Amino acid sequence: MSTMYSTITTKGQITLPASWRRQLNLESGQKVAMREVDGAIIIDPPQRLANLRMRARAEMEAAGTWGMEASADQGWVAAVADKMGR
Repeated sequence: MSTMYSTITTKGQITLPASWRRQLNLESGQKVAMREVDGAIIIDPPQRLANLRMRARAEMEAAGTWGMEASADQGWVAAVADKMGR
């Protein structure tokens, strides 16, 4: 992406160029993540729900907890701790 400029409004808002919004599939109303790195502002597009689900499943499979039935009682917590060797 090339350098583009945007004006900061009196409310502290900026507008992302339309070409960047299209390229990143950003839509009105979506939330984006922002972080500061070495004096630069990085804007990350939102992760898709499917990506978050896949990541959560991979983490649970790696921990050996995928497919365990969750409940609010301490029995489930103990079962997970036992499965993880704690």
